[in-house]
Amino acid sequence: MRLTLLILLTLGVAAALGLGATWSTVERGLPVGGLVIGPWRADPGVGGLGANPYQRAALARRGEAPLAYGDGLAFVAATDQEGRPLSLACDYTLTGDMPAARLWTLAAFLPDGRRMANPLGRFAATSAEAVRMADRPASVILSREARAGDWLPLSGEGPFVLRLNLYETAVGTPLARSKPTLFTIARGACR
Repeated sequence: MRLTLLILLTLGVAAALGLGATWSTVERGLPVGGLVIGPWRADPGVGGLGANPYQRAALARRGEAPLAYGDGLAFVAATDQEGRPLSLACDYTLTGDMPAARLWTLAAFLPDGRRMANPLGRFAATSAEAVRMADRPASVILSREARAGDWLPLSGEGPFVLRLNLYETAVGTPLARSKPTLFTIARGACR
């Protein structure tokens, strides 16, 4: 009887540890792999046949359809250039030259993937509407107050993440010869 209880206890502990580790990996992702450019992180293989089971489970859990190699690449940033978590209480200026892509989109989300409340209904900035000055990099301002130029409103409290999608780009594919530069994320005033 004692041996049976010991076996059941061992199996229970093993199942709890295995399920806990799987849940943690699906929730947070694997700590290695992917493409990192400054604060931006992407996984080029997530939309293809090479995606691992944890990535597939995480995508299914979020209800997300990833971009495949031919479609583009999705980058996510949860910190600024200094490594500080992005906060809805602060202003941010994103500047930089984007790599060759047919289109880019930039949107702010809550950490769980939901869109944040936005009374103006402006949830994203795109290269199709970006104002560019000759010989100057693109610039997007994220703030609670309206700003001149390309402005993306923030609202609410707490942390947030940025998602930058590059459509029809060679970045992250075997064809890319070097790591490009993406938007730098500079923190401004905080309230």
